[in-house]
Amino acid sequence: MTNWRSVGIGFVLQVVFGIIAFAFVGVGTVIAGFLAGLVSAYFTNHGARAGAWHSLLSGALGGIIVAIIGGIAISLLGFALGSSGLGALFGGSVVAIGVLIAFLTVIPSSVGGAIGRYVN
Repeated sequence: MTNWRSVGIGFVLQVVFGIIAFAFVGVGTVIAGFLAGLVSAYFTNHGARAGAWHSLLSGALGGIIVAIIGGIAISLLGFALGSSGLGALFGGSVVAIGVLIAFLTVIPSSVGGAIGRYVN
């Protein structure tokens, strides 16, 4: 059974850490996923497999939300600078690439979840 409280905490941390991770391209997203997974699994009351599952859910949801927020922000920045068509195109490509990165972020999130369950 999924502990949605644990997934919710991991989701919020994934979004917060993911927004901060934009400053550290590449390594930041891996560290954000790992830390959010670690904390999410800490609140899970089952084994390492359940911790990895809860961290995978929170990492995927959080990563997708961060990608959407980044795409909207870049699109709005493009509109504000006057290149409406180019800004929207670039924002849409950021969302597409961000969703791909979000699915790759679930791997360190799951690893952090498996480790985080042993910390508790």
